Amino acid sequence: MTATTASFLAPPSGMLPERRRVPVLAIVIALHIGLILMLLLLAPPLPKGKPGVTSMVAVNVAAPAPQRAQPKPQQRKQQKAPSNPQPKPEVTVPNAPPAKWSFGDPALREFDLSKLPPADSAPAQMAEAGPPDSAVVGVAPDGSKLYAAEWHREPTDAELAFYIRKARYAGPGAYGLIACRTAPRFKVEDCRPIGESPGSGMGYAVNEGAWQFRVKPPRVNGDYQVGTWVSIKIEITPPGN
Repeated sequence: MTATTASFLAPPSGMLPERRRVPVLAIVIALHIGLILMLLLLAPPLPKGKPGVTSMVAVNVAAPAPQRAQPKPQQRKQQKAPSNPQPKPEVTVPNAPPAKWSFGDPALREFDLSKLPPADSAPAQMAEAGPPDSAVVGVAPDGSKLYAAEWHREPTDAELAFYIRKARYAGPGAYGLIACRTAPRFKVEDCRPIGESPGSGMGYAVNEGAWQFRVKPPRVNGDYQVGTWVSIKIEITPPGN
């Protein structure tokens, strides 16, 4: 009777007691909850709202003498082609033998070398046909003549935007005027502001960006004079102009 009662009270083999199964079950639930939290933390955050529309303010900087837009090659061909092309006349040359020249040719008896124009007249005519001298627009800082600048390469908006942004007012109509001394390779040096639109601060802004300018030296008496002073004006124009 004693052996039968002891075997009935003993737990079945291979099963944990009731008080040991409760902590194990709690540990398994905690692991599942931790795994779910880890997946939620690793997920990418959802975008908040719709992205706003950004805006950019464009500044158009025009040189004093803007160049006209070059027509496209197709347009050039259309302009050059006449509406009613005239047929070209055909010139026929007979197969005659070339004329022979001999000493004492009668055709040279009337030739007078003294009647030929002097050799110096040709360069003088070429100089007169060349571009005119640069215009004088004022007095340079050193007291010499100040000539109007002619661009070798106009500055781009990207080159000037960083410096124009520093001006107090850089809206349409604002301008900055500087005087620079020309240097080799179309560069300028010794620049200084000499004028601006009232209260804009454009003179100093243009002066800071002048190291990028490429200007032809003034033309005086038919020759380009490096080292002379030129006046450079940068003006802000409305978009589309």
